[in-house]
Amino acid sequence: MSTATKASGYERPAIAPALLARHYDELRRVARRIICSDGQRHHLQATELVNEAVLRLIASGLESIERREHLLALAARTMRRVLIDEARRARAAKRQAPKLLTAWPGGPQAGLDVEALDDAIAALEAFSPEHSRIVELRFGLGLTVEETARLIGLPERTVKRRWQAARAWLHDHLTTDGQADGS
Repeated sequence: MSTATKASGYERPAIAPALLARHYDELRRVARRIICSDGQRHHLQATELVNEAVLRLIASGLESIERREHLLALAARTMRRVLIDEARRARAAKRQAPKLLTAWPGGPQAGLDVEALDDAIAALEAFSPEHSRIVELRFGLGLTVEETARLIGLPERTVKRRWQAARAWLHDHLTTDGQADGS
């Protein structure tokens, strides 16, 4: 434990790193799912994506992470942001990088622009954090309705209704902004 940590009286510095180590394989599974669901292939491999996300999580401070679910949700969000930053860097380099595309889990394979979807999820979070959390768990982590319901402690029917409402809200948001891909 560092001298600064001892002086501050903070006595739980190893919880988040231990969670990262314990769930590293699960983070790689999430990264593979995110990469495979994208419409384009990235030069990043799942391990590289996880490592970059872990570095960003460590840099942002992990003191508040105590549960597996919280870690996985933050990691999935961070991985999505890593891919978005990668696309932005490619565009800034004037390489005419194609849009990052993804698809809804269990939905049609028509591509959605990842940057536009990220903006829409942020807008949904401002509108309804509960619906946004369900989208993060279902879409970001690839959890089933049953797993999501168990994780957040709501009945499956409620999760299904909120998932449908969130998808409709996101679709409307993307469509009215002129960013939907014909879906």
